[in-house]
Amino acid sequence: MLQRRSTILFIILVILPLALLAWLGTYLIRDAEKRTDASMQAILAERLSSADQHLLHDMRQLTDRLDAWGAQSIGSARLMSQRLATHPWVAQTWSVAGESQAIETFEGKAGYQPGPIFKAEERIQAILESTRNPDSMPQFVSALEDGGPPFQRAYATGISAAQQRASSWMTYLKMFGYHIDDRPVESGEPMMWSGWHVGDSVFMYWHRFADGSLSCALMNPKMLMNSLFQRLPQPGMAIPPGRMMLTTVKGIPLHEWGKRLPGSEGAPAAHRACSEPLSQWEMAYTPANEEFPKPYLFPILLGVSSGIVLVFVVGWLYFHESASEIRVAQQRVTFVNQISHELKTPLTNIRLYAEMAAHRAESQGDSIAKRQLGVVEAETCRLDRLIQNVLNYARQQRDKLTIQTKPLALDQTVSRIVEFWKPLLENKGFEIVTVLNGPESIEADPDAIEQILGNLISNVDKYANAGKWIGIRTEHDERNTRIIVEDRGPGIPSGKRRTVFEPFERLRSDLAEGVSGTGIGLTISRELAQLHRGSLTVCPNYREGARFILTLPNQS
Repeated sequence: MLQRRSTILFIILVILPLALLAWLGTYLIRDAEKRTDASMQAILAERLSSADQHLLHDMRQLTDRLDAWGAQSIGSARLMSQRLATHPWVAQTWSVAGESQAIETFEGKAGYQPGPIFKAEERIQAILESTRNPDSMPQFVSALEDGGPPFQRAYATGISAAQQRASSWMTYLKMFGYHIDDRPVESGEPMMWSGWHVGDSVFMYWHRFADGSLSCALMNPKMLMNSLFQRLPQPGMAIPPGRMMLTTVKGIPLHEWGKRLPGSEGAPAAHRACSEPLSQWEMAYTPANEEFPKPYLFPILLGVSSGIVLVFVVGWLYFHESASEIRVAQQRVTFVNQISHELKTPLTNIRLYAEMAAHRAESQGDSIAKRQLGVVEAETCRLDRLIQNVLNYARQQRDKLTIQTKPLALDQTVSRIVEFWKPLLENKGFEIVTVLNGPESIEADPDAIEQILGNLISNVDKYANAGKWIGIRTEHDERNTRIIVEDRGPGIPSGKRRTVFEPFERLRSDLAEGVSGTGIGLTISRELAQLHRGSLTVCPNYREGARFILTLPNQS
């Protein structure tokens, strides 16, 4: 019992606080990690957005320069194609007549061949199809007021943005009125459209005139990308400590920059799709360790570890102080147990010789001696019951209290116990009412039943003497057998119906009432009942006094 209580106290005083501290530390660390990660994602998103805007700005500049060539071509797609062919980044150009749709090819200076998969006629037809109705596209002024992008897809496919970015070719229309300084420009000249037709690292600039003619230019992707990458990181911006990566949507690396300090070798922490017309590219960034340190770990770990040390110190002090008290208590229990065993033998002899003397006095007709010896025998029985309670309580404290069940005629056992107590109770004026309707046989320990019933009758004798009435009944049903002991005394208050079974809990213990006892009778009785897989309870509905119900299962 003491070991069990020490274990429970250890769990309450040490294990639970440690678990709470561990949970609190974990929660604080995770919360700090979430807040740090949210801050990091905001910073990295701003960094990726800045790099993306820089790439977009350079593409705007290139588009403006190529559009300037078209402005000098006096509305001729053929003349513009010829002029574009002289650009150092252009590998090949085409012009398409407005009505005949005849295609004329011009070789450029870039010296680039896109490969056999690239079919110029198919790409030109795709551009013509995509830009067939440019009047339906939003105008620049309204789009600028709404915060729209400078390039817009020239067709709507009804599929998701991710699917469009992963497709082979995309056609983009530069919105009308766009200018490099982001101010709308009104012009009275015939409307023309331009933009980009982009494949997997293949870039085609196109310019469509008001008469429906078209000029296309195939750019050398290596030269175009080198010119874009040379300006990364963007001028005026510090080189990032980590690693910035630019890849295609298929994961093919294109370019990397940054200081690549320790910690930037891992997987990227943030991603961003590039803006149109570079939407088939993706940007990613892996931060270095020094960019986002974790200063929150030290104070959290310090606080949690300090709490753990404090819990251990408090627990050690408590158990150190209580260890001596536990040892003293164990010594007292051992002492009482030894004394009780020593008293058991002479008490048995006294009882035996008292019974023998009583029989002799009865045979000689000495009624006075018989009555006196009866008192001696009754008192020795009471003392024997008290000693047995102490021994059982000592065994309970050592978790060694056991019972030995066997078939028992319950009504006969109860009748014998009542007959034993009958002279004492009748001498005090008690009316004894017995109703025995128990089963023919039940599996139980007769000594335990005798001790339980003796303790209950003894309590009636001590605490319900004023009522002068005691009822003892046995009854049974299909599952359980019950022994009911009731009186007409003062009863048990509702707040005491649980605590009355606790050790040393007594309702009336003042010396003026002349009530003696150890205060462990009901504790032992309940323990013996539970060892039978039964129970001992106080009936809450009985109002005339106290009613105790011993419930035993019919099958053990």
